[in-house]
Formats: sequence, C-alpha cells, structure tokens
Amino acid sequence: MFGKMNVIPVIDLRNALGDGGRCTDEAVARLLDVAEHPTIEKWIQFPKALFLFLVIAGDPESGAFYVYDRRAMLWFWVDFDDEKFGGYTVNDFDRLVRECRFLDLVERPYLLAGKNRWIVEPGLRPQQSGGVAETVMNKPA
Repeated sequence: MFGKMNVIPVIDLRNALGDGGRCTDEAVARLLDVAEHPTIEKWIQFPKALFLFLVIAGDPESGAFYVYDRRAMLWFWVDFDDEKFGGYTVNDFDRLVRECRFLDLVERPYLLAGKNRWIVEPGLRPQQSGGVAETVMNKPA
C-alpha cells in the first residue's frame, strides 16, 4: 500500500477568501462543497497546513486525503499509485501518519507543490522519486 504519491491541486482560494485564506472554516467549507459533502473522519492542523481525511457516509473504504496549504491558499488531493481505487479506510490514514511519517510532508506543504514526486512507504520517511508529477487545477466558480 502507498508508494508513488500523486498531488493534484483541486481548489485555488487565493481570490475567493476575504481574509486572505486564513479562515480554516471557510476553506474547509469550500472543499466540502467541491467534494459533495463527505464526512470529515480525521483533521490535523499545523501552522502552515491542514490535513483532512474525508469519507463518503456509509462507505468506510471511500476515504481521500486532502492537504490545505495555508500560505498558498490551495487545497491538494493526495493519492497514491497503489491500486486502492475505491478509496482508503481510517486504518489506512493511521498507517500513513504513523508508519509512513506522512506528516513530515504535511507540515511543509510547499513540498507537495514541487515538480518532483514523492514515494511514501511504511517504515520509511517520504522520499523524492525524481519523476515529474502531473497536475490539474480546477478553480471554483
């Protein structure tokens, strides 16, 4: 499970939030709107970032990882080349945080926006793979 990480910018709030993007509640509300109102299962805050794990109600294997870069005012969807196409579970989230040291990246969200891809594996710190990640940006209306 896990492996090469894909980081996809999904919401650009630079021009959308009145307080310069610092209001966490409004940023989260925008993400929930775009994601069609899933349930927030996990929420971890840092001064520079917010890490959410969202799950569709009634489907415990539908989870997705999102990171909000407070300075850049961008939401990123984080996924992995691990063939977990249906989504992740809360146990997967816990494993990502505890065994893969994923919070090392979340605390420095600017690393997610870089061109290099990351490899995230249990028992190891995240490592850059050197491959260039593809990104797609959907700006809210």
